[in-house]
Amino acid sequence: MATQAILGLFDDASAAADAGDALKSAGIPESDYNFLTDVPYPEGALGEGMERHRLYVWPLLGGLIGLIVSLVVAEITPMAVPMTIAEKPILAMPPLAVICYTGALLGAILFTVVGVVMAIRPNVRNGLSDDRISQGLIGLLVNTGADQRSQVTEILNEAGAVDVTTGGA
Repeated sequence: MATQAILGLFDDASAAADAGDALKSAGIPESDYNFLTDVPYPEGALGEGMERHRLYVWPLLGGLIGLIVSLVVAEITPMAVPMTIAEKPILAMPPLAVICYTGALLGAILFTVVGVVMAIRPNVRNGLSDDRISQGLIGLLVNTGADQRSQVTEILNEAGAVDVTTGGA
């Protein structure tokens, strides 16, 4: 089934929240609509569900990869060019620990930056947008089937939408 994007523009936050509630009561899943605004409303202020963030996975993965890479490099380097000095071991634990800690920290930092960039990237899968959103209007973007197009348009207009735009996906 082909989905269609419908964008309703609201000049009032409570009207946009009422439209979201009306969509929810009409049986449209929360994953099919999204509020677009340039105003930093707190998460959940417009009635949308709280989004689960998984940013913590990135530093953990980066720390583990950094630890493994630094451990391998710190062990292979002295083995490739063995220099025994006064019966000291080729692999000494204190320098190895410092190198592994530094590598794990560097990996965690780099992967955190990658994770943040991945988390804040814009959702441009449908391409339906309006410049008036950056001028203070609140957009309610609904991805729905063609059979529910008229119902969604009617819900947005009844909630007080300033303008309703339809686009295909």
